[in-house]
Amino acid sequence: MKEKENSFQKVLEELKAGIDIKIKDFVDNSQELKEFIKFRRRHFYSYSVRNSILIYKQNPLASFVAGYKKWEELGYCISKGNKGIKILIPLIRKNFEEESEELHVYGYKYCNVFDISQTKAGENAVIIPHIDTSLKIGEHSQYNSDRLYNKTKEIIEQYTIVKEVENLGRARGMTDGEKIYVVETDYTAMTGTLAHEFIHFMNHFKKERKKINKNEEETEAELGAMIYGSYFNLDISGKYKYLAGYRKGVDLGKCFNTALKTFELLIYGNEGLNDILMEE
Repeated sequence: MKEKENSFQKVLEELKAGIDIKIKDFVDNSQELKEFIKFRRRHFYSYSVRNSILIYKQNPLASFVAGYKKWEELGYCISKGNKGIKILIPLIRKNFEEESEELHVYGYKYCNVFDISQTKAGENAVIIPHIDTSLKIGEHSQYNSDRLYNKTKEIIEQYTIVKEVENLGRARGMTDGEKIYVVETDYTAMTGTLAHEFIHFMNHFKKERKKINKNEEETEAELGAMIYGSYFNLDISGKYKYLAGYRKGVDLGKCFNTALKTFELLIYGNEGLNDILMEE
């Protein structure tokens, strides 16, 4: 029994470590980051960021996954020799220590799922619909820097006021939780600053969120700017040096999760940037 528990914990730790390694790959490789954004949007947008990463890491061609029993219910069988894709399942219960009815995650277990490409359909198999939610912006699309900046600003102003100023000392931008301020310079730099400050605005002034330190805040904001830059084919090479100054002792997985979720809000939210750019 003890051996089984140790084996289980080892797999859990390997999965968690694999997530961190993959995130570091994304940080170092903007093209792979872009591919993951497409992968998640097309097929696994409803999954947690962590499980999206785990699926992508184990099978970047996956498009529709389910457990063994679920595939049986749908009329499919798993083809011989196929290996399951491991994902994490949160364990949830009431917080008895604080006598609260509120549910909280107290741990994780793992389970195996299989992609549709690993299955064979039976006679009565349910047809799995093909849903095309691919990105509307082509991989090699280019936008004028002023247009991209102004459209990004238009989306962000659904949430707060953006003010362009001449000088903020050494800073290129800032937010006080009420407005975002951006120093007037070239449009590409202003766009990256705007994305960075939007992450701060949306995440670091919420009373209900647990307070995090300066390094974590800056890592989240700069990861968000890097994701944004990768998506729109901007030069993000200068971001690595800035990010390196804040990464020490930071949980990169948690920061990446926050940054990606906020980026997705900016791009795919109500009248998101994707849709506005396609209107003209």
